[in-house]
Amino acid sequence: MHHAINHVHIRSNDPNASAAWYTEHFGAKLLSSREVMPGTITITMDTGSPVRLNISSQREGESQERAVADINRLGLEHYGFDTDDIEADIAHFEGAGVRVVMPITEVGSGTKIAYIEGPDDVVIELVQRGS
Repeated sequence: MHHAINHVHIRSNDPNASAAWYTEHFGAKLLSSREVMPGTITITMDTGSPVRLNISSQREGESQERAVADINRLGLEHYGFDTDDIEADIAHFEGAGVRVVMPITEVGSGTKIAYIEGPDDVVIELVQRGS
């Protein structure tokens, strides 16, 4: 049996603003915006890979408990985007006022990683592969 990650799903109080952020900073493209579950809007985005990004609103009266945007925590800690210029990306995010959770760090074989905080208290890893 074959399995592959289909999508990453984020809950947001303002899914349109979150989608705009991913478009601005990662070039994500809107695929659809529709009611999937009753009382919510789900925005589906193409991130340039087979894995889609879904951003959904919260239904009236549902929990407003927020995650903690940090690394080394239990549960879904973060998800990652490949990049070919991590230094330029981090400069871009810093210039845009995005919090850098962990600065650029080399992790072996020339691979560099860094973590930023996206909207909705989501931690995003940037990965520039080495040799």
